[in-house]
Amino acid sequence: MNSINYAIIGFGGIARNHALAAYDANLRHNLPYSLNLSYIVTRKPIEISVPGITNVTNLQTVLEDPNLDFISICTPNESHVDIVEQAIAYGKPIYCEKPLASTLLDAEKMNKLVHENNVINGVAFIYRFLPAIALLKEELEKKTIGSIIDFKIKTYHNSYLNKEKQGTWRTLKTSGGGALLDLGSHLIDLIHYTLGNIKEIQYQSRIHFKDRSEVDEITRGEILLDNGTLGSVEASRVFAEEIQTDQMILFGTTGSMKLDLTNPYIIQIHDFNTGSTLYKAVPEKHPSMRFYPKERNSLGFFQNCHTAAIIDFANKLNGMKDTIGADFTDGLKCQEVISKLK
Repeated sequence: MNSINYAIIGFGGIARNHALAAYDANLRHNLPYSLNLSYIVTRKPIEISVPGITNVTNLQTVLEDPNLDFISICTPNESHVDIVEQAIAYGKPIYCEKPLASTLLDAEKMNKLVHENNVINGVAFIYRFLPAIALLKEELEKKTIGSIIDFKIKTYHNSYLNKEKQGTWRTLKTSGGGALLDLGSHLIDLIHYTLGNIKEIQYQSRIHFKDRSEVDEITRGEILLDNGTLGSVEASRVFAEEIQTDQMILFGTTGSMKLDLTNPYIIQIHDFNTGSTLYKAVPEKHPSMRFYPKERNSLGFFQNCHTAAIIDFANKLNGMKDTIGADFTDGLKCQEVISKLK
């Protein structure tokens, strides 16, 4: 396969990260194929100044193109299921922005469709591609801090303090949820990916700006994993700090591990027995750095992760077996946990 051609469905903010990923991938990584953005599908025509990209307003036109290898869904949550149904009819592989859907019922339907029709699928849970997460998983396997007593993972964003967010699609009930679905879904996937499946969760949730949002702005969840480990997750869209909080902390019987999700090259390991703290950096030759740039070449952790995630999905299409990206089954697992928020 000399080229992998894809179409982005929708062209809001997150779609631009999916688009930039193709150019970043081709310019900075020695791929066995060229990753090409061929189409951008929008409801109304837009001007595209980049050569080689065609803007269309009819999804079927794109799906009928035999040279199209996959679609990337970047539309509001409630529209995902309809787009997946259309793509399935043409057998097109599907890469979908998180969350998988706006409702558990839609997520179940989407997962069933791709499996019944043997369609390759992926979900953009991009935090999996942070090199520090790969390092954390290795340290967990080595039991560097003993058995896990507790964990805390949280993300505090401030964007919905902006009054202009009132009435935007992510503030409406039709989106399926607020801070937990939008931000917390990344965290829930990280818990599943690094620590194990969530067995039980109890939520506390609130809306502070009731005139602006119909969905949760702050949500905390107390968690019990299948293996008996306790922990918590917290997501907010209305917490302002000098430096944004995106943090994961694990407390073990012989110490702790901490990482800042926005600083993807280092984990902090504290040893209770010696009282020492090690700041362990990800080696430049580490497997997790294969499609992730060195710190001096970073475009920011968010874009870096999007690029790595789309390369991973393209690699799956190209027949590679060592991919780590989330799929619709993983997306459904997250949706099941989120759906327990009433």
